Amino acid sequence: MDSKPEYRASLPIWLTTMIAAIWFGRDFLIPLAITGLLFILSSALVDRFKQIKILGRSLPGWLAHVLSATTVIGAILAFGLIVSSSAEEVEEALPKYQERLTALADQIEGFLGPRLVESAKGAFAEADMGGWVAALASEFTGALSMFALVALYLAFLVTERVAWTEKLPRLASSETETQRVRKIIKRTADGVKQYMWVNAVTSAMSGVVAFLIFSWIDLDFAALLALIVFAAGFIPNIGAFIAITLPSLVALIQFDDLTPFLIVLFGYGLADQFISNVIQPSMQGRSLNLSTFMVMVSLTFWATLWGGIGAFLAVPMMVVTMVICAELPGARWIAVLLSSDGLLDDPEDRSSTS
Repeated sequence: MDSKPEYRASLPIWLTTMIAAIWFGRDFLIPLAITGLLFILSSALVDRFKQIKILGRSLPGWLAHVLSATTVIGAILAFGLIVSSSAEEVEEALPKYQERLTALADQIEGFLGPRLVESAKGAFAEADMGGWVAALASEFTGALSMFALVALYLAFLVTERVAWTEKLPRLASSETETQRVRKIIKRTADGVKQYMWVNAVTSAMSGVVAFLIFSWIDLDFAALLALIVFAAGFIPNIGAFIAITLPSLVALIQFDDLTPFLIVLFGYGLADQFISNVIQPSMQGRSLNLSTFMVMVSLTFWATLWGGIGAFLAVPMMVVTMVICAELPGARWIAVLLSSDGLLDDPEDRSSTS
């Protein structure tokens, strides 16, 4: 009777230690977390490549792995090139956008009142554009370094894929624990693989549509904005808002005419809603069984600890946490809170009991 309170009292200490490690070790852990997710995405690509048939024969396993690794690493390098090539363009455009914002303030003075507009113009005039540019350049440099490190990690991890799959369960101390570890790995991989694959495909669709529309109206930073649209597709709930708001604001500031702004707002916005509400649910199939409220909590938690990258990783981290906690008796209550209905059985068990 007395053992339960003692065990539960130690759990907050464990949680506090884990959160402290995540915070202070974020520079080391973030590239590893991204590498792990990209590795799971590459595994999903392997499954898709194996389904391709040429002359009635499926691709051999080794070729599917090579194509998958090449695709993911190539995408990482392409993202790095886009960010690198956009850095100078953004730096040169910032002063022009400052002038445009001041001009827009004059145009809307009749709507907002002269006092508010004068305050806004004063803020624009006092803004440290040099500081913004320096901070932006620093972010770009950090992103490029992380892209290179992730690509290096991923290349070595892919070469040891089979070895890692076999040796992780061997960390357990007994056969029963080994089976449990295998179960955790399988359920985690299946859940995250499903999420990563569906979001990668639908986010790529949104990014391509965005790039075509942005290029058509000659929007500044079209490639970079399309890349942001792609990344925002992985951020739950608020990602769609970010993806539509940022390019719309750029169009509003860049052009004197409202037509490009309306094209971005409604043209891209409607296409993105169709992808999110029609295509994505049809691809998603089985639900991840995550509480919508806890998704927002997870988003806030990881964004607070790891910034924008934390928001990108929020749902996969939540899936991993729920699966692992479901297998630990002392932490099972965490998995129940994270789930949408409190049922933590395998999907096959769930269907058989319904």
